[in-house]
Amino acid sequence: MNTGIESKNSILRSALSEIFGDKMNLARIKFFGLFICTLCKVQTVCFEKLSVSFDSGVTVDSSLRRIQRYISNYLSDQI
Repeated sequence: MNTGIESKNSILRSALSEIFGDKMNLARIKFFGLFICTLCKVQTVCFEKLSVSFDSGVTVDSSLRRIQRYISNYLSDQI
């Protein structure tokens, strides 16, 4: 069984797609999967450390802005 980060993220993405269905778009589901994997790896909620650990192939600054946008916009809409 493949236990690489890509495999774990794709399995998590599939599970999240089933859970959220039409309530969350695919881009947010992919981000949420990366976010969960990174939280498990880094074991912190410091956004800067999380953005460094994202395995998404984009710059650290882009990942940091993505985290900040998600937390400020999306989560506040759900509360």
